[in-house]
Amino acid sequence: MKGTISLKTKMIAFCLAIGLLPFIGMGYYAFTSASDKLEEQYFGQLTSLRAIKQHAAQEIIRSWNNEILQLARSTAAADFLSRFIMYAETPDANTASGLDVTSAAYTRLHKRAVPHFENYVLEKGYYDLFLVDGKGRILFTQARESDLGQSLTQGPLAGSSIAQAWQTAQQSDIGFADFRPYAPSNGEPAAFIARKIENRSGIEGTVILQIPLDRINALMQLRDGMGQTGETYLVGQDKLMRSDSFLEPEFHSVAGSFRNPQKGKVDTEASRSALEGRSGTRIITDYNGNPVLSSFAPLEVLSGVKWGIIAEIDEAEAFAGVTALRNALFIAGAGILLLVTATTLFILRRELISPLSIIEHYASDVAGGNLDAQVSGSFSPEIASMQHSIATMVGSLKEKMAEANAKSKEASLQADNAQQALEQAREQQARVAKLVEHMQELSGRANNIAERMSSAADELTAQVDQVSNGASIQRDRMQETATAMEQINATVNEVAQNSTLAATSSSEARDRAQDGAGIVQQAIEAIDQVNTTALSLKDSMRSLGEQADSIGQVMTVISDIADQTNLLALNAAIEAARAGDAGRGFAVVADEVRKLAEKTMSATKEVGDRISSIQQAAGKNIESMDKAVTAIQQATGKANDSGAALDSIVTVADGTALQVSSIATAAEEQAAAMEQINRSVEEVTMIVSETTEGMMQAAEAVQELATQANELRSLIQSLEEAGKTA
Repeated sequence: MKGTISLKTKMIAFCLAIGLLPFIGMGYYAFTSASDKLEEQYFGQLTSLRAIKQHAAQEIIRSWNNEILQLARSTAAADFLSRFIMYAETPDANTASGLDVTSAAYTRLHKRAVPHFENYVLEKGYYDLFLVDGKGRILFTQARESDLGQSLTQGPLAGSSIAQAWQTAQQSDIGFADFRPYAPSNGEPAAFIARKIENRSGIEGTVILQIPLDRINALMQLRDGMGQTGETYLVGQDKLMRSDSFLEPEFHSVAGSFRNPQKGKVDTEASRSALEGRSGTRIITDYNGNPVLSSFAPLEVLSGVKWGIIAEIDEAEAFAGVTALRNALFIAGAGILLLVTATTLFILRRELISPLSIIEHYASDVAGGNLDAQVSGSFSPEIASMQHSIATMVGSLKEKMAEANAKSKEASLQADNAQQALEQAREQQARVAKLVEHMQELSGRANNIAERMSSAADELTAQVDQVSNGASIQRDRMQETATAMEQINATVNEVAQNSTLAATSSSEARDRAQDGAGIVQQAIEAIDQVNTTALSLKDSMRSLGEQADSIGQVMTVISDIADQTNLLALNAAIEAARAGDAGRGFAVVADEVRKLAEKTMSATKEVGDRISSIQQAAGKNIESMDKAVTAIQQATGKANDSGAALDSIVTVADGTALQVSSIATAAEEQAAAMEQINRSVEEVTMIVSETTEGMMQAAEAVQELATQANELRSLIQSLEEAGKTA
């Protein structure tokens, strides 16, 4: 069945495929390689930045520990703690609301202490410094906020983060409380580090530093290597921020996340992994729902507190170079594709499509019955060979068709001759049947006459017997008359027998004529077989045309493979040029060329198979022609049989004529006998003259007999004429 897609469309699709597939492959390889390299690069960069800031954060945490230890060991802390304790023990220092920090004595003492501790606030960046006695009373703060003079064991600060840090320090010398909103500092999140004051006087007290966010934020906000969408931030165990976000400070700053934990929480794969103690890098969805490259790790703080440090950058920005590369590859590939496709189509159209189109039109003309069609144009050697083969096949087909037409005309002529012979046989049969019918009628009438003559003779005999006085001569003559009558009877019987034989011969002639009709019918069947054979020849010719179309398709595949081989060779050259001495890509392309060569061999074998199919179709045509010759020979034989049957009919007709002649001879003999009877009757008349009355009756009987004899003579003459006519 003829395909619905034209060769031109297939060629265009093939050219697009061979242009697109290598480009897509190279583009995909380049894109994925660049993506992998950039992903690796960015993950390495993020990990380096995260590690640097993680190390810097750990240094800040160690500085907290060192500075609180230095403060706890300082003489100023121990000295002023003892002074503030002494003040707190005075009766006037305590009020119902707590320690009186507004008195002149406390104010003077506070002013003396501030210069000794202000470097922790002004130089080291702490928000506040606290001196707390063993009972949990805040005796001194550098900032003098509302927490000054409050107790950490009761009242509003009992459950605060500063109270937690103090309590921890009482148990393990150093205590750390993670960031939480701290009411005395206007509700801003604050963290505290506490340590027992070391002194020789045995006074129990604790020094506490309120840790601000400035140093941590300053570290995390460094933008070097972060691009437009990169950031590094800290997450606490409650999954709230421990540093301000650069990208979304409204809800993901430290203060914002504590004000609105629902929106400020960072519950991502990176935060969960870091807080579970795992380090790693991967592409995840950040707290804003954007895909990002993330590097994360846990950060140990103090007193068992753990944070997560996370460095991230948007995937779109990280892979912007890959996107640009993809666009550049697409533009370059489109240009190369158009150039390669246009060049390939030009070559294919000139070398393959146009020649095949010419041969296709030629094959269509031949299939339509125009065996005199011609092919003009210049072709490549392969297509020229195919065109020559098809032209040779068409020439052979014309010769076979001419032979078939000649045989068909000869068979038609033989059939006409047989038909004419059949018509003649039918005419002869009709004439013989008519003759036989006439003869039967005459035979019947002759029988009637014979009977009447016999009756007359009997009557004459009776009259003669009545003439008792007749002489012996009359008796002799009467005997002669009886003998003549016997001869007449014999002759009549012979006429009847000959008539029977004539009827039998006529029946045989009819049977022969029927045989002739059957033979002629067989001749007609042989002619029908000739027609069937011609139809089979036509089908074989159609099969041969379809096989020629298949050869065209296989040649198309061969040309396609050759073009692809050229393109792959070109790709191999380009790859080798790019690789320089390495030339690793050339081996891959060479392997593809080898595979295409194998495919070319397979297509060539298929062409051989198609040619074999054409030869088989030609064999079928030869067989069909042989059958046509055999059928014609059969028709000829049947026509000969028909002629023989007609000859038999003629022979039977001749036999009938002879029988009719015998009847005529017998009739002549009967006439002679009748003459002798007449003479005898005359003699009897002379002898029996004296017996006038009796002889008159005898004369009447003899007259009747003569009349009957005349009628018989007339009938015999009619029979003779009928026999001559037959």
